[in-house]
Amino acid sequence: MKRTILFLFFLSTLIYAQNSWNLVWTLNEYPFIHGEPKPGSEMSVVKAGFDTDEDGWGEFLCAWTDMSAAGNYILMYEASGDNKYDLVWYYKYPVSTSTFPGIVIGDIDNNGKVEIITTLPSVVSATNPNPPRLWVFEWNGVKGENKYGRYVNDISEPTSEWNYNLDDGIDFRPYSLIIEDIDNDGRNELITGVRQSARPGGTKREVLVASVTGELGGFGSWVVEYNFQDTFGGSIYNVTTGDLDNDGNKEIYALIWDMFTLRIIECTGEGQYTITTNLDKIYQDAGIDYGSVDGVRVADVNNDGVNEWYMAGTETKNSLFMISGITDVSAITKDDVKEFYHIPIIDQGKFRTMHIADPDKDGKLSLLIAGERNGQIYDLEYKGEGDPADSTSWDLNIIFDIWEKSGIVAPGLSPRFFYGSPAADMDRDGKDEYLFVNYSSDFTAWTDDAYLYMIEIDAAVGVKSETYLVPSSIELKQNYPNPFNPSTVIEFGLNKMQQTKLVVYDLLGREIATLVNETLPAGSHRVAFDAGNISAGTYFYTLTAGNTVKTNKMILLK
Repeated sequence: MKRTILFLFFLSTLIYAQNSWNLVWTLNEYPFIHGEPKPGSEMSVVKAGFDTDEDGWGEFLCAWTDMSAAGNYILMYEASGDNKYDLVWYYKYPVSTSTFPGIVIGDIDNNGKVEIITTLPSVVSATNPNPPRLWVFEWNGVKGENKYGRYVNDISEPTSEWNYNLDDGIDFRPYSLIIEDIDNDGRNELITGVRQSARPGGTKREVLVASVTGELGGFGSWVVEYNFQDTFGGSIYNVTTGDLDNDGNKEIYALIWDMFTLRIIECTGEGQYTITTNLDKIYQDAGIDYGSVDGVRVADVNNDGVNEWYMAGTETKNSLFMISGITDVSAITKDDVKEFYHIPIIDQGKFRTMHIADPDKDGKLSLLIAGERNGQIYDLEYKGEGDPADSTSWDLNIIFDIWEKSGIVAPGLSPRFFYGSPAADMDRDGKDEYLFVNYSSDFTAWTDDAYLYMIEIDAAVGVKSETYLVPSSIELKQNYPNPFNPSTVIEFGLNKMQQTKLVVYDLLGREIATLVNETLPAGSHRVAFDAGNISAGTYFYTLTAGNTVKTNKMILLK
């Protein structure tokens, strides 16, 4: 087996680059449990950076699971001032669970009202052989009201529930959740990665794509468009999407925690899904059980017009992988997998979630990684030039270190920075936040430990999201300056949170750069475009937000 392997080992003096992040908020009092000692954490997931009630204040969702039916909750907090956050909504899951939940935000029934969707590996029993596994809470549509679902005696209840069309008695564990129009049919789909399910014929790992006909608040119903099932030696903790070969057809990436096993499913048309890539146990010979927990992302980090596939690998080394230069996903082989960066292990190490963002707004993308038992959060920033597969093209910054913060030497604590999520200036102070949960808070060792941490970056230049300016309709403004050389700024406005894409094309309709491809909150946004590596001429930039498409022309002079 041939593979490009580049290891980078740092002395501690090199690891600690300048830290421009500050701890600004913690959740260390659980709202439904009082008294001392504080219970150990079962906080397992956080999703941040949206504004579902369109009031200009950002929100985040997190979930607490103590496994029994007595204490499983999903919670929403909303910013109310500079570094101030209040509990504004919650729901108590009505069932016991075997492990942690999934959370996603989006408009799954395409009716213009955002929904909170959450899943749980509900415990099957003789008295409850087929409980719900999915709950939907639709926003009431009143600006400024954090009300979701149906209300009975002022208690929030789901707009609808679903059991994924399962037969009785099946242990089914949904985890990764994505809402997007994956097959470009004009309707959103829910993509679910199922860690495992006790289907007949053996324990399966699944990728399930479903859509909704009608409205879930009325007579809407779920339709399963595609369901991949197979047996593997490890669980699916990561399902994500992208367009790695830049052919306009999106792909679904299912990373199985089994010696680095990967399936790529390409969507070639409405409801058409094909497995194009099968990589099995490519690290079996090395004896390393690499997997990922929501640590796979696709992005064009070096801005060369070709996307790369990134993975934060866990067990037993802290290694980062990439697949790059792909023109056809069906041609990917194990030789395309490159191990390009390694971060030394503290205590027991391990990576968990990874996101790609530009929190300091300098035009250079970063891999934001939760270090789990390392007790650290990493910002690995691309330097802006050089081969991304070369470790020297990256700068490592440790943006939070629990050992440094607590003054306790490893392994005096037992942190598990399990899940992280970037946010876009929820409290309107011009600084982006990053939130992460500690799945193993240890208040007996450190009384200031927390269930959830929020850090905020000092720098805020370049790209900016002003979520407090909410236009009445979708807007795409003329870039400025125009003509320009070599950089310009494009501003656009969203009247609600939605999947948004901003792409630059040349006169022949060829895609030059994808500037935005993510779900953004309502508000005014601006992004910088650097055209230093393209020729002078006329270009077009197209904004796609939901079902709305707007295009403007710009002129590059050199």
